[in-house]
Formats: sequence, C-alpha cells, structure tokens
Amino acid sequence: MKDIESFLNLLASLDSFGFGGFSGDEVMTVSDMENLFSNVLQDARKQILVALDDGEMKGYMSLFGNNVEMTKHRANVSLGIREVAEQDRIGKELLNAGIGWAGDNGIYRLELSLPVNRTHLIELYRTLGFLTEGERIDSLLIDGEYTNELYLYRLIN
Repeated sequence: MKDIESFLNLLASLDSFGFGGFSGDEVMTVSDMENLFSNVLQDARKQILVALDDGEMKGYMSLFGNNVEMTKHRANVSLGIREVAEQDRIGKELLNAGIGWAGDNGIYRLELSLPVNRTHLIELYRTLGFLTEGERIDSLLIDGEYTNELYLYRLIN
C-alpha cells in the first residue's frame, strides 16, 4: 500500500505526458493503481520499472504490450522523471533497463508518442536508438493550445 501511495505521489509530481494510456487529467486512486499493478504482474507483456534514489521514487518507465498475435511483438513506452536535472541519467537508466526487459520478453518493437515541444526527451530517446516514425498535426490540446505529436519507435535486435 505504501509503495502504491508513493507511486501515486510520483505521478502527481511529474510533468509527464500521460501514464500507460491515462491522461494527466484523469485522477487515479489507490484502488485504480492496485488494479493496474495486479494486471501488470499477471501479464508477461507488461512491466513498470521504478527508479529509486535513497528509497525515494524519482521516475518510472512503463512498457505495455498485449497478447494479440498480430501485435504482441510491440509495447508502448511511457517515461516520467520527477526532476528535469535528472532526466538524462535516470532516463537512460530506465530506458536501458526497459530495452533489456523487452528483449528478454520477446518484444521486438518499442513505440511512443509525445508532444513535439518535449525536445529534451526526444533527444534522450534518440540517443538510445529511437527513430521518428511520423508526426500528427494539432493532435494534442495542451493548455488551450493545439500541439503536434511526434511518434518514435525502436526495434530491438
């Protein structure tokens, strides 16, 4: 229970783009998070990694795949890091761990989308081998402004 509350506090403190398909507008309760964690623990194609520093949660990475034959080789990635100053170090650690987990679990393709104005995160993903797949014009409405959404992917060899 304490870990779930700590994770919810981490999510509340992040300036991240969604979590596992949930928008930042949606309020998650302890019960919601218990259900999500239970689902992840029971599914070999899903994982949530957490970065700890002196016992404090600093960031997370989620990898959400599925078991549909046609698409079970891919997983959607979400990354959130509490402090901007730590994004490079913690982000690289989480992404490298996630890439390793994906390779060990039969996932060949990682994919994600994020607002085009998240240039620092885009560069972080690119340094770890993510490539641009495309851009959706005005697909996001953030703070009353339409924003383009960039799609990135990485193939696991």
